[in-house]
Amino acid sequence: MKKLILLASLLLVASNVWSAGEYLPYDESANAEIELANAITEASKENKYVLIEMGANWCPDCRTLGRYFQREDIKAWLDERFIVVAVDVGEWDKNLEIAERYGNPISEGIPSLVVLDSEGVMQFATLAGELATAREMSGDDLIDWLKEQIQPILD
Repeated sequence: MKKLILLASLLLVASNVWSAGEYLPYDESANAEIELANAITEASKENKYVLIEMGANWCPDCRTLGRYFQREDIKAWLDERFIVVAVDVGEWDKNLEIAERYGNPISEGIPSLVVLDSEGVMQFATLAGELATAREMSGDDLIDWLKEQIQPILD
């Protein structure tokens, strides 16, 4: 009985840690290949690009980037241009075939971004770990970086 109470207590503590305002941007049970295929189809219909956001919920920089992607001005900028797909890479043990397909941007850290055109052809990737320290950026820094690095590709 004591073990059961201890286990229940640990689970409660763990759930409180994750629910204490932490945004978890990655659906760990999602089929990333299907979501990516659907995003490319949708991008083609809407004349948009696809933005693949690779990371993991355990990663503080990934959670920070995910929160920023929900900020009203950043979300509006993204939604106008992209179909966004969050791809969970676990602890470098999930969806690696997607990362490999686009030059393995996670090799230098996560989160990583890949931009595809509406036909699924890669146009940009963060291959040097550019966002691996996202928690050191402000939301304003991020939107400036997106406009500087990615907007020219879209023009």
